[in-house]
Amino acid sequence: MIFAFLSERARDEARDIALRVQTGLDAHRILGRAPGGQAPYGIKRLGDGKVGPHPEEYPTARKIADALLSGEAGTTIAHRLTAEGATTRTGRHWSANAIARMAASPLWAGLVPHRERHQDEYGNPIDKWGWRAEPLIGSDGHPVVCGTGVVSLTEWYAIKAQIASRTVRGLGSHHGVKQAGKLLTGIMQCPHCGVGVVSGGDSYRCRTRMEGGPAACVGVRTSATRADWQVGESWVTHVSALEPDDPVLHEIARRWLAYQDPEMDERRKHVSAALDDAERRAEVLDDAFYVHGRMKEERYRALSSALTDQIAAHNAELNELRRQSDLTPLLDGELLAEAWQAAELADKRMLLRCAINGLKLTPSTGQGDRRPIGDRLEFDWVSGSGVAE
Repeated sequence: MIFAFLSERARDEARDIALRVQTGLDAHRILGRAPGGQAPYGIKRLGDGKVGPHPEEYPTARKIADALLSGEAGTTIAHRLTAEGATTRTGRHWSANAIARMAASPLWAGLVPHRERHQDEYGNPIDKWGWRAEPLIGSDGHPVVCGTGVVSLTEWYAIKAQIASRTVRGLGSHHGVKQAGKLLTGIMQCPHCGVGVVSGGDSYRCRTRMEGGPAACVGVRTSATRADWQVGESWVTHVSALEPDDPVLHEIARRWLAYQDPEMDERRKHVSAALDDAERRAEVLDDAFYVHGRMKEERYRALSSALTDQIAAHNAELNELRRQSDLTPLLDGELLAEAWQAAELADKRMLLRCAINGLKLTPSTGQGDRRPIGDRLEFDWVSGSGVAE
């Protein structure tokens, strides 16, 4: 009873401390002090909660701001920066997304960001807060300033309006995680940079080339329709040709099981770990009795019998879990083809990942390349141990 009371008091005190700390932080923001965390590109912290232009990054940041104000698209700006050899703070090539995220930060205009309290599913406030891409408004009705930014307040709002006019609603992160729209998005890779391709219309294109331009990667491109068809045909042909006892087939089944029934997969991992531990303890027990003579025979027999029963039980459960993984559709070419055609896009993508470690699209010989698309695809099929063959 006493411990329960003390535990509850400790939780109340932790909440009170968090509230006092948060109240202090809010007071600092009202006074014009920026919150912690990394400042956007072009901005540096000056101390006392103030921010100002970063001497090394400001020229590039200002160049980006001027281009946005003139109506240029983020992709166009990113391609030009990459061609000029300019990189982000982390050394990566610029992209339209990186530019949009940077420009959306109130700190880029020397303003204190607004902190918003989250709500539960019933609309009630909870003890969780997040940042919005909006400035904190003071008692005078104006944004709270915490220093000098890359752009002025007027320029910042103009840039936000410019970016918003180019954004297609419904594709933003606030609508949840965007699902891949085509079969090979992110799975098939560019042979030059090794980055997964993205889809645009009925084409697959190198993501690096799209974001950074030709200076970032030469890139590759092909028709999505014929690439999807060829990969599906290759998958069915390859998997249905495997023998029933082929370890590759069991590796594919293991991956598929983990996707279809993660709870069973976790149980299998737990039982496998328990089996390994029991076998290790049996070896230690044998060593203690036969090699070092550290225990009496009666004690050894009792412990050894218990471990033998544990190992047998674990093996039986593992065999049952493996039996529940039905491989029949994977062993019949016709059934496999039917299952592939009937599968949803997400399932097809997972079936591909079960059977391949990697897939590359090699470059074409030029415009109008008449080679079959299969000649341009390099498959890295899964082996029995999950390692490339």
